[in-house]
Order: sequence, then structure tokens, then C-alpha cells
Amino acid sequence: MKPETKTILKHKRMFFVFADKTFSLVPESECNQIAQKEEGYVCLKRKYVPGVTGRDTERVICIVCHEEAAPEDFVSPLCRQLHFVLCSACTEYLDERTNKGEVTCPYCKEKKNDKAYQEEIRAVLVSLMPQQTLTSIELRPDTEVKTVTRLTRETKVVLSNVTVSDALFFKLMARTVVTIRNKISLVGHGDALDWCIGELDLAPKKPTRVYIGEYTSQEMKQIYENTKTISRNSIQINAEEIFAKENGICVLLKLFSSADGHTPYLSLESSKKEHIEEILKEESNLSWIGWAKKLSLAGYAVGIFPRLRIHAEYKIEKLVLRAEDSCFIAEMLKMKNNSIWVGQVKNLKLKGYAVEILPKLKFHKENVMEELLLNAAYFEYTSEMEEMENRSILVGKVGSLDLAEHAIPILPKLRLHEENVMEGLGLRVTHPRHVRDILKMENRSIQIGKVEDLYLEGYAIEILPKLRIHRDCEIDVLCLKTSNPECITEIAKIDSNSICLGKVKRLELFDYAIQILPKLRFHEENEMEVFYLNAGKHEYIEKILKEENNSIRIGKVKKMEIGGHPIEILPKLRIHEENEMEELDLRASDEGSITEILKMENKSIWLGRVKKLSFGFWVDKILPKLNFRE
Repeated sequence: MKPETKTILKHKRMFFVFADKTFSLVPESECNQIAQKEEGYVCLKRKYVPGVTGRDTERVICIVCHEEAAPEDFVSPLCRQLHFVLCSACTEYLDERTNKGEVTCPYCKEKKNDKAYQEEIRAVLVSLMPQQTLTSIELRPDTEVKTVTRLTRETKVVLSNVTVSDALFFKLMARTVVTIRNKISLVGHGDALDWCIGELDLAPKKPTRVYIGEYTSQEMKQIYENTKTISRNSIQINAEEIFAKENGICVLLKLFSSADGHTPYLSLESSKKEHIEEILKEESNLSWIGWAKKLSLAGYAVGIFPRLRIHAEYKIEKLVLRAEDSCFIAEMLKMKNNSIWVGQVKNLKLKGYAVEILPKLKFHKENVMEELLLNAAYFEYTSEMEEMENRSILVGKVGSLDLAEHAIPILPKLRLHEENVMEGLGLRVTHPRHVRDILKMENRSIQIGKVEDLYLEGYAIEILPKLRIHRDCEIDVLCLKTSNPECITEIAKIDSNSICLGKVKRLELFDYAIQILPKLRFHEENEMEVFYLNAGKHEYIEKILKEENNSIRIGKVKKMEIGGHPIEILPKLRIHEENEMEELDLRASDEGSITEILKMENKSIWLGRVKKLSFGFWVDKILPKLNFRE
């Protein structure tokens, strides 16, 4: 449960309880009268159910048996208005019956088993207890109350030299008059936290996330009034991440002028334009955002980025921009290419419509990105980039490039540094439309330079012939994977040995991707460290079985691992006559996988020298067919 949705916060032997418009301090003894079962249901004795203003009757009726509960009977309220309850006998009956249909209040119809809602019911019950009202209180780690105590918007709450959880702090800011003396430390309220106020600099054992949610207009007014009295550098944020949503972003910016230090990870998300417009009115609020080591902006919050004043030599460890609607980036698309300064960034992720702002970004000339990820699920997300010239988007040096779905057509548009060596290139596509335009391009027309690991999944396999790998490149890992036969329709039509890959250390083919093995051509001096095939169904390798025996050249191999049905294609492989294999590992899916091999002559499958042989069930039967020396 997110901190801003919690209505009951435990602090040692006391609870902070937040109902719709009330805020109470409740001793543990009183709160325990309203228990919450393991299933999450609120349960209490009938005598503790208070009268509710506006009810037609003071009677408490079970919705199943229609009996009135006795004072000592345990009941479970069905809604916050306490229209009906479930008595303990009927609760047991409902738990034991086969039909587990939900029992709801006919007036409210909320789901009774929703734990968050049950916590709200508990908070309502507490708020209806007799209680005194405090005009002021200083909250300390040892604060306790003996009776239920109410705090109002006029109650003055003093915090001095203490650590406060975010869940409590922001509720105090929204519902009381807060005074901060000296300094406080703010931490995220994790589920395992059994305190809300601690000694200054007391921190949870694990890194936490400070969360600032959305507030009502009345709460925002209260928060703004409170921020006026907070001294600069009086709030120290002790968290790994700060996440602010909707008008909670405004709260964050107001507070951060009073905060000490910078957060390593800042995440802002807004679906409402007015929240961001309010922020942009005061650019002084934005100056510190550009100093975040990790920054994530989503929705209209993406529009903040062009206004950040990022220092020329500052390095952002991680930048994530996400937009699921074109309106979120409409203003940015009007800007000139290379006009939004990013500077140096190690990890850049653009998702949804945010992919379209890539041409607008300007990187430091010496920038080296460890990872660039572009993910666009739909055609509309990148439609503005379709007409751009190939190799027109300068991204410089990139360690790992990951493109998914309709971000794939952007690949030809990217221009990498001429000396770039990619550690990894990953392309994943689940719909043929995403590769349609690339398939019209000439073979070997997309320059990707040197790449160590190449991963193609789904329809991305189809564009393998279009890639132009540097002639001096030695691929460490080439992994092709698809369980959809349509993902190899076009590549299956090309000639055998027509896709030149040069030297490959490790080749991994999964499922239908195994069928393109005959299309691959390796350097004549290539020696694979690992040759790996895996497929769980016979249909995955059915077509390749039509190839002639000893026709698929794979050259020298140090370690060969074949698992499942691909063992059937073992006779089709042509291994170098001088090959010395360190290890041969053969596994069969079932006995049917070796049926055809059993029909072959003994010693007819050449494997060269094999130092170590490992095999699973049924494989021992084909050992006489293998021709190798130890």
C-alpha cells in the first residue's frame, strides 16, 4: 500500500488514524478493540460500534441472518457508513461454503475484502469514538496518549530534531499547522516500519522511497501555508528516491527550497497540465531538479525537462522520460532538433511518445552512454520520425542499445560515433508492422559498427540481413529467439549461407530461430566457444530437417549444447574435420526425438575429437551413430 493511501500509521504503542476529515492519536489499547483479521476484515464487539449521525436506527443488523447483534458479539462492518454488518456466525458460514460470492452493502457496494477499504472502515470507527481535541502538541519519539485525541487544522504540531516518516509528515502538513524547529530528517514509510517518529538521523535498515501523492485544494492550501514558515535547510531527506505525483510535485518543489542536500533519484509524474504550468511559472523551483543523479519524468512532467538548467559538465546517471499521450510532448515537438541540452548521461530511457523527442536532445560531445533504451508500443509513438533521413540523429557513443516494438524503425535514423563499440544491441518486436519499412531496405544497409552481443527477438530476426556489422568485429554472443513461425517468414526465403556474420564466439538459437541456421555464414577461421540450440517442440525444427545431412557448416566448436528436439538436426551439421571439442552436451525431449537418428549407420555423424561427453535420457541409444574420438 502506498504511503499516501494509508489511513492508519503505527508508532510504537500508539496509532495515527486518518479518516476522511479527521485526524486522531489513538492509544494501542483503544485501537486493538477494532481488530483486523488475517483475511483483512475489520472485526470488533458490537458495543464498540458507535452511533453514526444520519442513520435511521441505532440497531446493528447482520445482512445475512437479519439478527441484531448483542453488545458482546463480534461483528464486521460492511461499509464506512455502517449500514450493515456480518455477525461472527455468518462470517464462519460464508467462509466454509463452496460459493465464495462477495457480500457487499446494498447501499455502498464496495468490496469488503479490499484491505485498503477495510483500513478506511477501521479509521472511521476510531474517528467516531469520544475524543478530546488538542490545540498544540510536540511530537517526539516517546510521545504517547492515554485517550483518543483529535487534531484539527488549527492544531499546532511541533517537530524538532526528529526523524519523521513521509506518510506522517505530509498528512501533518495537509491537516495541521506544522512548525519545524532546528532540523528534521524525512524517511520513506516502509511496510515494516513500526515507528513514525524517531531520533534525528534514525534511518530504516533498507533504503526507502519518499512518496508525495495528490492532495485536495483545501489540503494544498494548508500545505502552502505551512511551507511559508519552514526555514531553509531545515529538512534533511534520507531516502534513496523521491516520487511525487500530480500536485504533489508542487508540494515537493515548495518544500525542497527548505531541504538540505539533493536526492539521488527523483521521479515526477503528472497527468494534469495545470500542475506543470504552475511549476514552470517559477523557474527557480526547477534549478535543483537538474542536479538529481537519477531523474524520471512521466506524463506532463516530461515538459519540465527543457527548462532544467543542467550544468555542462554534470553527468546524469539515469534519465527516464515516459509519455503515453502525444499531448504530453506537444510543446517539445515544436522545438528545433538538438535544442534541448542533456549534456552527459549514462543511462537514457525513452518510452511511449517520448521516443519522438530524441532528435530534440543535445548531448555533450564527449558523452558515452552506457545504455540507450527506446520503447514505443504503437506506430503513432514514432510517426513524426518516419520522414527523417537515415543516420540523422546523432547519439554518439553507446554501450548498450535496446529498441523495442515500433522504436525499431528508428534504428536506421541513428548515427553512432565512428569509433563506437557496442557491448550489446537488443531488438525486440512482436508485430510485423514494426519491421515493415526496414524490410524494404537493402541488405547490409544499416550500419551498426562493432557490437559484442547481439540479441534479436520476435520479428526483429527478420532484419538480421539488413544489419551491417564492422568487418573486424568479433561477436561475443549472437542470440536469436522466437516461438512464432511468422517471425521468420521473409528471412526463410533468402539463400543459404547468405547472411555473413564473420566471427561469433557464442551462438544461441531458440525455437523457430533454429530454422535460419542454414542462412548464416561464419568466417572461415571462426571457432565458436559455445554452440547452443534449444527447442521444446518438434514443429520448431521441422523445416530444417529437410536439409541434407552434413550440409550446415558451423566450423570449429569448443562446446556444443543441444537441448530438446534440436538433437534431431545433429546429422545436418557439418563440423570442421580438425575440430577438437572441449564438451558435448546432448539432451532429448523424448524418445521420438532420436527415432530418425537410430535409422542411420553407426559412426555416420562426424563430431571430431570430444574431450567430455554429457547426455540425458534416451541419448545413450544414439551414441553408436556418433563418430568422435576422445
